[in-house]
Amino acid sequence: MSVKDLLLHIAIDALVVIALAICIGASAPRWPNTWLQRDVGPLHFNRFDTRSRYRKIGITKLARTLPELGAVFGGQSKKALPGLTIEDLGAYLVEVRRAEWVHWLTLLVWLPLIFFNPWWLTLIFALIVMSGNTIYIAILRHNRLRLTGILESRQA
Repeated sequence: MSVKDLLLHIAIDALVVIALAICIGASAPRWPNTWLQRDVGPLHFNRFDTRSRYRKIGITKLARTLPELGAVFGGQSKKALPGLTIEDLGAYLVEVRRAEWVHWLTLLVWLPLIFFNPWWLTLIFALIVMSGNTIYIAILRHNRLRLTGILESRQA
């Protein structure tokens, strides 16, 4: 494979990955809220999901430094709480679940590359996509953990 062919492959791969990620992100604000009322599938908390563990890995500092694009396609920004009532927090929890699902689904956008890429280039794109989305999933899980704690304490 020549350098020119390799650069063309990389450009096409980037377009495929970005286009699929945009499709997922753009569709998310139109998903029914009823889909997001509970933590199902990968949204279930596990034993790693504790506030102290997220603090140890510096998740709050990461959250402050990374861009938040939740409002780009008509969704809601997750940078700040929209309000402090139980209704506001419940609606915000739905938005955080929506964002987490976006990143879980975006973990898969590299899969079409398997069909037209050399294995090593597919692997590079898979690692880039997975590492980038895993960071956001961790931030969103931490936020959701905090939110559910607040909601449980207010409803008790």
